[in-house]
Amino acid sequence: MSRTWLAVLATTAAALAGAFLPTSASAAEQTQTGDSVRPAVRLVLSVTYSEADPAHTGTRYGYLTCAPDGGIHNNAAAACAELYAAGGDVSATDHESGVACTMMYAPVTVRALGWYGERRVDYRTTYGNSCVFAATAGQLWNF
Repeated sequence: MSRTWLAVLATTAAALAGAFLPTSASAAEQTQTGDSVRPAVRLVLSVTYSEADPAHTGTRYGYLTCAPDGGIHNNAAAACAELYAAGGDVSATDHESGVACTMMYAPVTVRALGWYGERRVDYRTTYGNSCVFAATAGQLWNF
């Protein structure tokens, strides 16, 4: 599949996600936990692998909801906990693992689109290759 076709698919998926996601995660959807209120989270997630990486190709999609935790995600509870600890800042869910990766450039692009409480989320970043992605990306992308 060509890179252009993958870009068209990713753009179409993002546009459709915008059409199907609520305009905001309303305050009524917040969950009280102990002394704090967890804002509702609704995120469409995508991970797109470069054609340069023969072990991983194409785009994977997931959907994460928090308060209550769920969606189409392997470990929604851990992803939600990580996102709440970061105050909804998707970029702050990455971590340093100390794993040594090759310098081969085979980009992996991730995108999160949706809502964290009343705040709109539209996050995108690119990792150098799948090793760097696996070593540093948080639970949010483990779907």
